[in-house]
Amino acid sequence: MNICIIGTGASGWIACTMLKKLDFIRKITIIGSSKIPSIGVGESTTLNFVTNVLNNVELKRFVQESDAAVKYGVYYKNWSKKDFIHCFNSANAFLRIDEEKIQDSGCDIGSIWGKMLANKDPNIHIHDLIGNKMWNFIQKNEVSLNFEEHIHSWHFDAGKFINFLKEINLEDCKVNFIDDTIVDCKFLIGDRIQYIVGESNKKYTADYFVNCCGDNELNKKIFKEEYISLSSHLLTNKALVYPLKYTNKKEQFRPYTVAKTMKHGWRWITPTQSRIGTGYVFSDNHISVDEAANELLTDIGDMSLEPRLVDFRPRYNKKPFKSNNCTIGMSSGFLEPLDAPGLTISIKSLNFLIELLKYKNDISKISLFDKAIDIYNFRILIKYEWWCSFILHQYKTCWRNDTQFWIDHKNVKCCFYNQLINSLYDVPKHLLERHEYMMFFVTTAAKDIQWKSKIKDKPFPVEQLDTETIHHLDYIQKFYE
Repeated sequence: MNICIIGTGASGWIACTMLKKLDFIRKITIIGSSKIPSIGVGESTTLNFVTNVLNNVELKRFVQESDAAVKYGVYYKNWSKKDFIHCFNSANAFLRIDEEKIQDSGCDIGSIWGKMLANKDPNIHIHDLIGNKMWNFIQKNEVSLNFEEHIHSWHFDAGKFINFLKEINLEDCKVNFIDDTIVDCKFLIGDRIQYIVGESNKKYTADYFVNCCGDNELNKKIFKEEYISLSSHLLTNKALVYPLKYTNKKEQFRPYTVAKTMKHGWRWITPTQSRIGTGYVFSDNHISVDEAANELLTDIGDMSLEPRLVDFRPRYNKKPFKSNNCTIGMSSGFLEPLDAPGLTISIKSLNFLIELLKYKNDISKISLFDKAIDIYNFRILIKYEWWCSFILHQYKTCWRNDTQFWIDHKNVKCCFYNQLINSLYDVPKHLLERHEYMMFFVTTAAKDIQWKSKIKDKPFPVEQLDTETIHHLDYIQKFYE
């Protein structure tokens, strides 16, 4: 099977990294245009990045070449009375729980404990119950050396990471890179692509096309993609971005992302080895770009900086998977940067794509291919609605109410968000995916909010083991020894 990937940003090269592992894929042609620069903003990852992208990559090389730094989670600053970190919790702590403490409901231990968070005493900090050891050592910018007990993901420099992936992929004889700008697409029947055309007038054919060209007009103009807007649910649509220099690296080299509320949105702070990535996510319907820049620079403490403006539109593709092509990354959709959902959804989409290609390649299963397309399109829709609900929930439950931006978010009406909230009383077992509902439970309880639950027990402390720790700087330095 021959694959053609359009786009050489992060999503394009990640797609190449994951797809080239498939034995039945003989050749991957990846087409990128030197005339169209990548957005180059993403710096924060989640756990599926580690398990899907870094699983066959030399970690030392990744850290050195991508400017990588440790990320334990997202530190929510000034979203509620008590700051907290939405962390990557290890399942090991739950495995040590005495099962007699857990009701027999047929669900796993972590899921039941998550439901108990509905009854958390508002006077108890979330990290007195979960992530207590981690909460203490990250305050000192330390990293645990027990990676199973305290799992983490990474921050990186987006431009350097793209170059890193390009290098390791081009070491594989399956992969062929072409510098060309796609200007046309010829469809055979319906949404089935016959070939695409480059500015060079060259025609490119393949058994399957993967569109990773980003959020631009190519999607509608050339590939005829249709999108569903989520702008009435998520009100942010712009970000001002600027990389900062360290002034005191020992204090500023934090092993987590900071998400700090602002008057009309929030600011991210993501340290990499050589810089601090930062930006202000806001709504230009509530504040002008100049006003937002002034607010950001005042918060940074340097009015001489000139941040770069990035536009985005919360939306998702109506039909990302088709008979012989799909969209991945920002071509498929985007919500907003809070808690890094873009990369998470992209990798999940690639997992679905891999399963689809297996159906397509196996003659005994080819009859299931069309049905699988419908199933995976529905599952991606559910992913976008879930993440949209999670982000909206952070705005709705934030204690700020001091500007129209925060007031308007609290008044957003969203049917699938309401369905999610209504399901919290008794989440059906088949929907209770710990990694998704648990994060919803934890961030809600962390803001000292209670909700109705079928389980009446109060949550008890889930103790983490004492582990050896090392300063974040010293840990990264080990990759250069």
